[in-house]
Amino acid sequence: MRFPFLALCVLLASFIGAAGEDYKLGADSEEHADIPKGTVSEYTFKDSQVFPGTTRKYWVYLPPGFNAGAEYPFMVFFDGGGCISAKGQFRVPTVFDNLIHKKEIPPLVGLFINPGEVPPVEDGAKGRSTRSFEYDTPDAACSKFVIEEMLPILAEHAHLSRKPEDHAAWGISSGGIAAFNLAWQRPDVFRKVISYIGSFTNIRGGFGFPAAVRKTERKPIRVFLQEGSTDLDNVHGNWPLSNQELAHALKFAGYDYTFTMGDGGHSGKQGGAIFPDALRWLWRADTELPKPTPEVPQDMALSGIVIPGETWQLVTERKKALLGACADADGNFYFSEKEGDGIYKIATDGTVSLFVAIAGDVTDMKFAPDGRLYACLFSQHQLVAFEKEGKAEVLAEKVAAEHLVVTHVGKIYFTEIEKNKVMLWKGRDKLSIEAEQLFPYGIALSPNQETLAVSDAVGNAIWAFRVEADGRLGAKMPVMPYTHFGRESVPEGGAMICDTRSRFYCSTPTGIETYDPNGRPIGVILPPPSAAANHLALAGPELNYLFVLSNQSVYKRKVNAKGFMTSAPPILSAEKKK
Repeated sequence: MRFPFLALCVLLASFIGAAGEDYKLGADSEEHADIPKGTVSEYTFKDSQVFPGTTRKYWVYLPPGFNAGAEYPFMVFFDGGGCISAKGQFRVPTVFDNLIHKKEIPPLVGLFINPGEVPPVEDGAKGRSTRSFEYDTPDAACSKFVIEEMLPILAEHAHLSRKPEDHAAWGISSGGIAAFNLAWQRPDVFRKVISYIGSFTNIRGGFGFPAAVRKTERKPIRVFLQEGSTDLDNVHGNWPLSNQELAHALKFAGYDYTFTMGDGGHSGKQGGAIFPDALRWLWRADTELPKPTPEVPQDMALSGIVIPGETWQLVTERKKALLGACADADGNFYFSEKEGDGIYKIATDGTVSLFVAIAGDVTDMKFAPDGRLYACLFSQHQLVAFEKEGKAEVLAEKVAAEHLVVTHVGKIYFTEIEKNKVMLWKGRDKLSIEAEQLFPYGIALSPNQETLAVSDAVGNAIWAFRVEADGRLGAKMPVMPYTHFGRESVPEGGAMICDTRSRFYCSTPTGIETYDPNGRPIGVILPPPSAAANHLALAGPELNYLFVLSNQSVYKRKVNAKGFMTSAPPILSAEKKK
């Protein structure tokens, strides 16, 4: 069933007959003698490694007519103890029984988890609750706890569906942000969310979610949000405003979501009243996703790069880790293997062949104006140039070059992370240090060849430099910040590329981070599922496929971007052409 009018109906009800939080439970929340009942069993969990030293109760709901051999979708409930009572606000088992009986939701298994508590040492003393730490922290710890510690326990009670779209999470207040964060961190496992009066405020940094939603490629999750207009306004933030901000972000990014704003405060009264409808909306058949908000001229957005429906495609798998990534002017793609036997070429028709036979780790390579392929031969500490027939010339020795770019006049900028330097090669025995006091790794040159960007492997941002006429680097500034939100550690700046619109791309553990010509973050392109994006290139017949090396695999996807050869003449702006 579809409920596109659900939010409007609830809003009207709030003004007509539900003023002052006078929300009433309906028949779907009441027990009926003629409807079969599921079972609820209580347990205690004390062995968490994610939240060590905690103890908590949890409950398992099995639907009416449970069949141990059948496969079941499931829902996880944070603050689970408040959901199971037949006389409480939510009465989840009762609602499940009724809607399952009417075939309005599938037969579900429910996992109701209480937040943890560190027990007191002395009898009669009060323990320390870890609820806020577990629920309000926007990192991956809570999702790891649920997926790695609690779901295996649930699997002992029922055969669980492996489809992520069959897995849902519910929460209220801090539990609401926890439910959203669970799906946000692990959409490969959870794709359905109900959040009531969610604490998307600054208790522990959760206020960053709206910005993250706007600047991260859309994740395949469905979200039901509920909030009350007289909810909390305190030192941590304003709950009604923060939920509206998240709702607007979800709309901007083109999510399958609905947002219901009632007139209540920080309570579950409205949430309980609309819970059956929320379940119907959550478990309805798949619908066509709305389109993300289009990019506007002065504000580059992910919608200007990512093409709806274009996903990652596996190009080839190898037996060794892959290094280096580049394209030639015809769109052919090149890569090497760690401790491999050479450089490989993937032609535009998908054919894979050995391009140059050479032993060692080729960490990066680019074509030069003379047609040769310049490469970082890291294991031999050399910069080399390969002829088309495979003959190699050593350009520089005793250099631990990681990544490089080649200018249209044949100069080479390369990074030496071991020496914390950005180097410039101008010819045989002509090396100069152009930047220090950073841990340089990836490197990219703008189309007009006036901006050089260098990722910092351990810092907080990508550094931008002005390329002077004589090749020196000036105006050093960390203008492209890495995404920190939702991470447990500082991101590591990786390989870099740039497109013809002067948008810079950098691989990080978060994904492929993108920036406009002035260094403003555009957003994060998600890497291939269950993989990382280590090395990048724009290749393909029109240079409009984003290629990535991910461990032992090569992936590609079509994008609204076009690559260019830095070995070709600079691409000047319209203003400069005049």
